Amino acid sequence: MQRFFFRLMNPLFIFYIIASIHVYAENVSLSELKLSKIIELQQSFFKNSTTLPKEELLRQAQYLVNQYESYLNENPKDVNGLILFGKFLKKTGHPEDAFSKFWQADRINPNIAVTKQQIGNFFVENGRVIEAFPFFINATRLEPNEPSYHYDLGSFIYIFEEKLSIVDHDENLGKLMHQSFKHAAYLKPEDLDYQLRFAQSFFDFNHSNLNDGLVAWEKLLADFSDRTKEETDYIKLGIAKMLIKLNKPDDALNLLSSVQTKSLLHSKGVLTQKIRLLRNK
Repeated sequence: MQRFFFRLMNPLFIFYIIASIHVYAENVSLSELKLSKIIELQQSFFKNSTTLPKEELLRQAQYLVNQYESYLNENPKDVNGLILFGKFLKKTGHPEDAFSKFWQADRINPNIAVTKQQIGNFFVENGRVIEAFPFFINATRLEPNEPSYHYDLGSFIYIFEEKLSIVDHDENLGKLMHQSFKHAAYLKPEDLDYQLRFAQSFFDFNHSNLNDGLVAWEKLLADFSDRTKEETDYIKLGIAKMLIKLNKPDDALNLLSSVQTKSLLHSKGVLTQKIRLLRNK
């Protein structure tokens, strides 16, 4: 199963900062001190993971597991602790144990987007696509201003649209996919990946507005003019493809003449042939 959706802002890093601040607060609790210490040990564990012998890594990993379990025995409803433990278990190769922690956290507090995302990922990785769908949707609803959740939802629908069509119409799915990429691009305009995927989605959704698609591709060329020649030529191919769809073959051919990257010459030839066929109609 393809590894799925890992562009998220790191919640572990964010919580580490928060926990560190708590440690130095005047009225810090013993539980906060304990969790902060676990996080410090975990950071050190991953930092040194490439240099320590395997036996020592296993010993330290087991020690961290014991520390998390001890902490959660004392604080069984601490959602942050459950999520952090789940992430540690997942990163150290125990996805099912990690899932149980995420699931437990979601039962305690069903309004945390990252928990929904982690549960959705687990279902995807285990072929349970239909079950994953509502979790990815809920992540976008709980944190509507986090672009990665919208990007992940769009990617999920694109990959599994055929399977998801059992529970929804293809047109509705395509529209949601397209809107998800649009929302991600809107929330993070400086990110080339988000802007490019939004532009590409005009080709993936048959009912998209082609004129808006042309604007999106041309905006890519204008806003990311400092990219490599290959990247720039790829964007030009996208613009040319959109121009062909808009029945503007001359404009497309003129733009294609500037595409010189060797790895893209085949795609250039395919589009040029389409222009010839369009002219012969």
